[in-house]
Amino acid sequence: MELPNIISWIAIITLAGSYWFQIYKIHVHKEVRDLSMTYHVLLALGFGILIFTAFVEDSTIFLVKQIATFIPVLIIIGQIKYHDKDHWHSKNDPLCSRCNTENEPDWHYCPTCGQMN
Repeated sequence: MELPNIISWIAIITLAGSYWFQIYKIHVHKEVRDLSMTYHVLLALGFGILIFTAFVEDSTIFLVKQIATFIPVLIIIGQIKYHDKDHWHSKNDPLCSRCNTENEPDWHYCPTCGQMN
């Protein structure tokens, strides 16, 4: 196996691994409020199109890469839908003075009502 081919397989493992770590983090914390459904749907759509392209071009390494990233992105989309109403609480997080929603310490505006903190 030549060096560029080895590096490509390492990249596939690294990219797919990064998505699986995200899946694990969501599984442990049950927290998805910082994740964008639109971003992940567009990512899945793009990977899906590239799967078709790789198949048509008969590129094994490109096909494996697209499938290896497409599947975990679909799982993340499922996790976002499943955990949409879950919330990871921290007793140190401030509450919005207007709507009493828990916010992150570094947020300047409440995402629920828009009140400046």
